[in-house]
Amino acid sequence: MNTKRITLPVILALSGVSFAATAYINQIGYRTGGFKELTLFEGSGNVDFVDQSGQTVLSVTPSAAANWDGSGQSVQLVDFSELKTPGTYTIKVNGQEVRKDLKIADNTYGEVSKALLKWFYYQRASMALDEQYAGKWKRSAGHPDMGVAFHSSATGGSGTVDSPKGWYDAGDYGKYIVNSGISTYTLLSLYEHFPAYFDKLKWNIPADGNLPDLLAEIKYNLDWMLTMQAADGGLYHKLTTLQFCGTVMPNEDVDTRYIIGKSVTATYDFAGVMAVAARVYEKFDATFATKALEAAKKAYAWGEANPNVFYKQPHDVATGTYSDNNAKDEKNFAAAELYVTTKDASYKSEGAFTTIPGWADMSGLVTYSKASHSDVFSDAAAAKDSLLAAADRYVKNASTGFGVPMTKGDFYWGSNSVAANMGVWLLYAYYLTADKKYYNSAVRTLDYLLGKNPMDMSYVTGFGSKSPMHPHHRPSQADGINEPVPGMLVGGPQPGGEDIGKNEWECKDYRVNGAPAKSYLDDECSYASNEVAINWNSPIAYLAGAIEALNSGFAPSFAVNGVVALPKVRPVLKAVDGSPKLRFDSHKVFIESNGIRYDLKGKKLK
Repeated sequence: MNTKRITLPVILALSGVSFAATAYINQIGYRTGGFKELTLFEGSGNVDFVDQSGQTVLSVTPSAAANWDGSGQSVQLVDFSELKTPGTYTIKVNGQEVRKDLKIADNTYGEVSKALLKWFYYQRASMALDEQYAGKWKRSAGHPDMGVAFHSSATGGSGTVDSPKGWYDAGDYGKYIVNSGISTYTLLSLYEHFPAYFDKLKWNIPADGNLPDLLAEIKYNLDWMLTMQAADGGLYHKLTTLQFCGTVMPNEDVDTRYIIGKSVTATYDFAGVMAVAARVYEKFDATFATKALEAAKKAYAWGEANPNVFYKQPHDVATGTYSDNNAKDEKNFAAAELYVTTKDASYKSEGAFTTIPGWADMSGLVTYSKASHSDVFSDAAAAKDSLLAAADRYVKNASTGFGVPMTKGDFYWGSNSVAANMGVWLLYAYYLTADKKYYNSAVRTLDYLLGKNPMDMSYVTGFGSKSPMHPHHRPSQADGINEPVPGMLVGGPQPGGEDIGKNEWECKDYRVNGAPAKSYLDDECSYASNEVAINWNSPIAYLAGAIEALNSGFAPSFAVNGVVALPKVRPVLKAVDGSPKLRFDSHKVFIESNGIRYDLKGKKLK
């Protein structure tokens, strides 16, 4: 019998079935005058943007399709930066409606930025969260941490110690010096870079004297960190129970808590953070600043005398370890920050590095410090070169796929924080050069985290058309409220599958073979992809907060156009009448006083 072969397209045409294109967007929205881009999958023809009256206001031809190894998809990028009128738009591809939730607005990241920062308030230990500040997520106080006993691993400790305050580390109720280190540093640097902006920004948290909200929140954790320093200067590693508790609220976790371990990595992390705190808080509380600096110096001295005291998990403890056996990066970090604060040449840091910062490798923070303090470090130029070399790679990586600088190998535990830290890195490159390619790629990275990704979801709870509803976060799991605590960045997709198993409390296999960027599960069981943590929230809080500050007219404090450092600008500032401030508008820096604008030489601008 003679048969005719019917191809798939013919079958689909005969049946009336067709593949629908998918448009992945930043679900929070795009800035009116800013860079705007979406990712298109399985689309053909132009992409049309239709306003609420039904009029097509922009039509864009997508870039050529290219495979993205993170998800295994062949996708196109669509630049619609010319769409500048505020509003909500429908997106059509080849006449077919693919979504109608595209938002264009001013101050796009203002609310999500404040929520990302306010989440640290929700993580506070040792205090009740009142309805006035916490709304429906109010809760009783948990973990007063008064009279905490020393575990046998906490060498040199005897009796008990009062160690209240601090932030819960993640979805559990432990408090860890190492992870507090990089988290607190990141938030301190956000304030240090944009002090005038954050001096006035508020997001409804309890006041602490005359401190701005950001510094009030940070100090709540710094106060705890100071209680973890031993009399000899070394830092105890963590304060936790022996085992993780069940799914209960903080006040219901009544197991005995201990001061556990001592480590050189925690000690150097603490030294670096306190060195930054000393210079940031000096203008608000000189006594506290002096206390922080003396604690930093004492810690650094202990680290030099005890270079091989690494944390080893005791056999009866099963809470987070945060251990590594290489303290060179932590020592370099501490030395760099102490040198910036004290100008004491005995604090020597080595080299410049291109590693994205993380709790286990702080070397990238050394590069940040050196590149942004050209008036302090003799090797600042080399650090800047290293930083820009890495930033150029990220710009190239972000030019295809979903616009994120990540490659397939960057999807490991906490991948969303990898993306956020890459975005921060790109902002440093922008500060140092004023080259918009770095700024645009930083924006692309935030786009990815807020919806322009293969899961088509915002990874920040409470924000976006689709966001996580079941994070691995004990308060959100146990409080009886349908919505999780807002402003949390979940860990994100990664193929490790550490939470997959046959037990009832473990996850079924959610991994997608060959697509790490799709290996994610919005379920409470998934601590490997859906937990939250302070070191994940801090870089996205920096990223969103810094972008808002830049677009509100504030220049980064340490450098102007990569040439003029603040110390060189101060004489000009003093010479200008009134209360002059540096401003950053349309990616240009100027001085403004009493409504009059001046260039960086003090000359009036027209």
